[in-house]
Amino acid sequence: MLAEGPELRGGAVTRRVDTGPETTPGDLHKAVEEFLADHQLEPTALGVAVPGLVENGRVAVSDVLPQLAGWGGLGNHTIPSLLVNDIRAALAQEAAGLARSATAAVVVCGTAVGSAYLSEGRVVRGARGWAGEIGSLPMTTPLGVRRLDELAGGSAIVRAAGMPPRSIHTALAEKDRRVQAVVHAAGEAFGLALASLVNFLNPEVVRVGGGTLGYPGYWDAALSAAKENALPELWYSCTVERIENPDLVVARGAIRLATAMVDGQRWVHQYV
Repeated sequence: MLAEGPELRGGAVTRRVDTGPETTPGDLHKAVEEFLADHQLEPTALGVAVPGLVENGRVAVSDVLPQLAGWGGLGNHTIPSLLVNDIRAALAQEAAGLARSATAAVVVCGTAVGSAYLSEGRVVRGARGWAGEIGSLPMTTPLGVRRLDELAGGSAIVRAAGMPPRSIHTALAEKDRRVQAVVHAAGEAFGLALASLVNFLNPEVVRVGGGTLGYPGYWDAALSAAKENALPELWYSCTVERIENPDLVVARGAIRLATAMVDGQRWVHQYV
């Protein structure tokens, strides 16, 4: 959770709350209420970003937080609230520093992989507003067709390595070749997806974030594969870079959208 405003000392306060498949809407409501009470905050708007498909102001489906299916966010009669897909929120934040006519992509690789796009300044939404599910991109492997999430996401690395993230970091620091190979293969798969994105969207910029990039060797393997498999003309007309402040980019994007919504700015609607 993140709260920002000039009235706050230092401009922002944050709190991290662990979530998982058993997390319910009630858990989130309680966490937010306690956060606001502890810091004596009276927000003018609430921006909520979720890892899942959002349609008509409700969570349609979330693989990561399945208990949120059907949830309508934190809205009440006194505080306006906005519910948005987490990668769309990241896109909203990153778009703040781009030209209005920019063609750009944001790709986040955490437990799974997600993306969101701008084409000439407009959000690419798709028929039901769900465009960007790059984690479901089918990829051919020796074991058959697999989704990108199953090859490149954080959960895929944990499963392939057979150990939790902390142990993976330890193994990488100790130059464990088996674990290095697992991370390299995952990074390479992610890079192929980036190359595909560059080839079909022809963006000016691709911003990439997510905790999985923190595994040593992952990002290098991804960049190498992306560069090798993208069309050179498209690759060299695009800037591919990591998001500068990845830990809060989603939260700040949700805040930016909620604030703009309260101010009546119409551009917000294309994100939700």
